[in-house]
Amino acid sequence: MRTRPSLVPTRPHSELPSHEPPVQLCAFLVGSEEYAVDIMRVEEILPPQPLTAMPRAPVYVEGVIQLRGAVLPVVDLRKRLLGPGAPPPSRTRLLICLFGRRRVAVAVDRVTEVVHVRKSEIKPAPPLQAAGQRPFVVGVWGPPARLKLLLDLKALLAADAKGAP
Repeated sequence: MRTRPSLVPTRPHSELPSHEPPVQLCAFLVGSEEYAVDIMRVEEILPPQPLTAMPRAPVYVEGVIQLRGAVLPVVDLRKRLLGPGAPPPSRTRLLICLFGRRRVAVAVDRVTEVVHVRKSEIKPAPPLQAAGQRPFVVGVWGPPARLKLLLDLKALLAADAKGAP
């Protein structure tokens, strides 16, 4: 019998030093890479929903879904991060993310865990973005054999609005 990953934080808050507030992150897979976002941006995690295609949308915008009366765009992180030729995943989850008053559904391959991380464990990401572009990979943490990339989804979506690849 296959077990599902727990969405209960894997490291209790009590294990973190009291002088350093933890950052709680939602980790997920896109392709074979593991990424994470600030859990405070994630409103809920859903299975795939019925999708309506949007004509002339960027290739990484899968379409829109209707969720409790609201119409939300669905951004496919596999296509956004790995390119339009990325093969479809066998399983998908939607992270419903909040950016002020804006809500966006972000498609990921699989949610792996919710974890507490010390801010000191998160190292700055190398500056690989184009000149004038705000970076959307803002940090890196984890053991060398399994680094995880911390994404700033707001910056990623802002790059989308400016026509970035």
